[in-house]
Amino acid sequence: MVFRRSVASASSYIRGDFQTPDALAREIWSSLGDLEAVGVVLEPTVGTGAFLRTAPETLRDCTWICRDLNETYLEEACLAARVRGIKDVRLDHADAFALGADSLRDVDPDQSLLAIGNPPWVTSAGQARFDVRNLPRKENGRFGLAGLDALTGSANFDIAEAILLQLLDAVDGFRDVQLAFLVKRTVAMKLGRRLLDRANALSFARIDAKCHFGASVDAGLFVCRLKKSGGELVRHIDVSETIGGNVCRKAGFSNGRFVEDLKAHGSAAHLEATDPVPWRQGVKHDVAKLLELRVSDGQVITNGLGEEVEVEQEVLCPLYKSSDVANGREPRRVFPLFQTDLSGPVPDLALRWPGLAAYLARHRRVFAARKSRIYSGKPPFSIFGVGSYVLAPWKVVVSGMYSTANFQVVGPSQAGRPPLVDDTCYLLPFEREEDARTVANHLNSDGPQSLILSLADKGAKRPITKALLSRIAVPLSPCDSAHSQGQQVALV
Repeated sequence: MVFRRSVASASSYIRGDFQTPDALAREIWSSLGDLEAVGVVLEPTVGTGAFLRTAPETLRDCTWICRDLNETYLEEACLAARVRGIKDVRLDHADAFALGADSLRDVDPDQSLLAIGNPPWVTSAGQARFDVRNLPRKENGRFGLAGLDALTGSANFDIAEAILLQLLDAVDGFRDVQLAFLVKRTVAMKLGRRLLDRANALSFARIDAKCHFGASVDAGLFVCRLKKSGGELVRHIDVSETIGGNVCRKAGFSNGRFVEDLKAHGSAAHLEATDPVPWRQGVKHDVAKLLELRVSDGQVITNGLGEEVEVEQEVLCPLYKSSDVANGREPRRVFPLFQTDLSGPVPDLALRWPGLAAYLARHRRVFAARKSRIYSGKPPFSIFGVGSYVLAPWKVVVSGMYSTANFQVVGPSQAGRPPLVDDTCYLLPFEREEDARTVANHLNSDGPQSLILSLADKGAKRPITKALLSRIAVPLSPCDSAHSQGQQVALV
């Protein structure tokens, strides 16, 4: 048994690092079937050693390679290996992100390798919030990101995904590799997409994360088998509701595009768009307490700080939040729409709306303190998710945060101000109410709803995405603005 400490100090992964209960570890071992051929076990984030403590007898004589950043965990894992009688074990005080082929240079690649574990259930943004710096070097190309997406929420990635991608590179030269990892469902599906037509088996089985870890997240056991030769390559991911349970559906590619439920998709595939329309995301600003205002008694305006706000009425537009849209509810907030161009606020802001300009200036520091890189180098008070389309008087809108896609039609306020949605929602702009209602009725009908169900990742934080919506055919094209109808809206 070798316990190697790194020379440089290293901190633990943060709060997303849940220690696996022994009962769950035993359940996972049981589900993996015959492990007689396994010669090497690799665990990149060993934690306190739950998998060591519960390993089957057939794995006691294997070579175990384990690493973790937390020395206290490693000491517990060392004890677990000793009690279990596992003698050939290497416990490295090392970063899983640094796992490379050289980490396995003294291991025979002809041996069957099992990689197992429970990497941290946290995103890169989660690490940053707690000022934890053990992040991999970000390669936006590897995560399919470019331009604006690389500066917004799309650039946020799961730590577990980065660790497993690194692991796949490290074991690339091995003849027979099996992976068994507890991860969030979103991570499992991303990895599964990459490995389709490269794997001999792919599956995901849900666990009760609330019961095992006290976490309200859709997670489970992701299992993958990779063989250099022999065996048929799979074209789908088997999905089960419990570890060891029956397969309830298969996810995979249909006509070159990924779907969550291949069977359900079959009857609705004809409704996929051949010429996608551009769905727009709602207004992004990151200063809700200042810009999402409430109106009481028809005239008193207050912000989220409880302050009375004196701004021009003609700049205020009704703002629908995600819950408003999902539940078909009237808006409870208004938003000062002072920008419709991504280049920045209107240059004559102080002349057109002096009350609003003074209000924004009083809170300049709050705007300047916004952390997202999307605001870097932009004019003061800049917002995103805007364009000429926000001026359209009628919009078909949907929340991205609910697994059920409930499309609503929203229209101008009594004063003629255009309706807005926040950045958790998506919209199609229309000049005419009847066009908007035709499209909403179509999207809420059985066919498109079946298509959405086959495409949506119901366990994701944002099940309905712009990419998903763009795959649905709509009967009428949206407009870009409200100009032709002569609507009396802000900034026109």
